[in-house]
Amino acid sequence: MAVSRHSIIAKEGWSLILFSSFIVVLLQHYVSQYIAVLWSVPLVLLWLYRDPSRALPSDPLGLVSPVDGTVVFAKTHPDPFLGRDAFLFRISMSVSDVFSIRSVTEGKIIQQWLDPEDDDDERSLAHAIQVKTDEDDDIMIVLRPGRFFKKLSCDAVIGQRIGQGHRCGIIPFGSHVDVYIPVTSQVKVKVGDKVEAGTTVLASLRHHP
Repeated sequence: MAVSRHSIIAKEGWSLILFSSFIVVLLQHYVSQYIAVLWSVPLVLLWLYRDPSRALPSDPLGLVSPVDGTVVFAKTHPDPFLGRDAFLFRISMSVSDVFSIRSVTEGKIIQQWLDPEDDDDERSLAHAIQVKTDEDDDIMIVLRPGRFFKKLSCDAVIGQRIGQGHRCGIIPFGSHVDVYIPVTSQVKVKVGDKVEAGTTVLASLRHHP
């Protein structure tokens, strides 16, 4: 089942695409010999801000990747936000990856952390979100923008319910995202694996009767 409610182009990119197209229209009469080069700019932006729909996995307890990218870290690690032992996935994004952010799981947004001032702190980030599932599991999604492009957009609101794979923002140009999950989860991917937002299952929650 497709989960994207948006067009195939991310809404956050439309203003930039339309502005660049407008500039090209204004200039094309004066630099007609370069028109192909000029039009390549909005076309590249269309590609960069593509937002394909994604199909949910058939695993209600599955924790899906929040972004497209490559797993560069997958092991137990202290959670600096909730002060617990956790399993950490770190996903590195390239410029060519789809920029959209999707929710790891279904649940309620409990807390958010924004822009700590101490850049040397392990918690230094742009945006972190705590999602609590209906089974009372805590999932942390930590969005860390790239070195040269610090802007991201996240629609998450404290108290909001969010669905597994639901699109909730955009993080462009070579960023990385951390996902802290319960240590009892069954891990499905390893370092070096390519993952897709909303589709690839990183791990499954395990609940014992």
